[in-house]
Amino acid sequence: MYCQQVSVKAVCRYAARWLILPLWGLTIAGCAIQQAPPAIQPPAPPVPSSEPLPMTFEEQQRMIMHLLQVLAEKEAEISDLRTHQQDQVKELKESTSEAARAEDKLRRFANQAEVASHLAEVEIAMESLRATLGAERKASLQGLAQRLLDDASNAFKQGDYSTAANLVAQAEQFIEMLMDNHSMSDARALSEIPFKVSIPLKIKVDSHLRRQPNSSAVALEVLEKTTSVVARSYHGPWLHVQTEVGQSGWVLAELLEAP
Repeated sequence: MYCQQVSVKAVCRYAARWLILPLWGLTIAGCAIQQAPPAIQPPAPPVPSSEPLPMTFEEQQRMIMHLLQVLAEKEAEISDLRTHQQDQVKELKESTSEAARAEDKLRRFANQAEVASHLAEVEIAMESLRATLGAERKASLQGLAQRLLDDASNAFKQGDYSTAANLVAQAEQFIEMLMDNHSMSDARALSEIPFKVSIPLKIKVDSHLRRQPNSSAVALEVLEKTTSVVARSYHGPWLHVQTEVGQSGWVLAELLEAP
């Protein structure tokens, strides 16, 4: 019995020795193995910023100088354009003045044959006017047209063809005015008809200068006898005139006479 107990204890000690040795070896091996350090990650590349980098002082100065140069160039272009525009306006005025001088020169140097032909045509128109209106109707205006026609004839005889041409044109316009007032339609009677040539006249008796071509219109002023005016258009029996001081309005044609 004692021998069996010794044998069991011996077996247990033997088994324990063999079990402890592997465990001890594993423990020593685990301690001997070193844990590997973590891998080092390379640094991430910098992310570009969406905001521009601030300009240096030198860059700001260069930018300012560039902008000043551009501004100076633009101002020079504007100045050139203004000068060119002024030159064009000046040329236009000179051309207009030259055309007016040329027209006046043509009138001054109107040849004898042209003026004689025009004078004869207006004299025939005057005879037709008398036959149409009669001797008593519009006698004063007919007399004014005849007076201008006579003055044109006298200027022609003296060789002043320019004056004769102007007077013939004025007489012709009065004849046309009288014929129009006699035969025009109601629609035409309501319109103002400009003269082709301005007609210098004078007031025959003290007369009202009215705002509109009718006797009930507002009177702007009273034009005294012998006041010089220039007739520029007509509306029925009324003449639109302008005084020497620039006042304009309407006067009955029968209240005017040749200067």
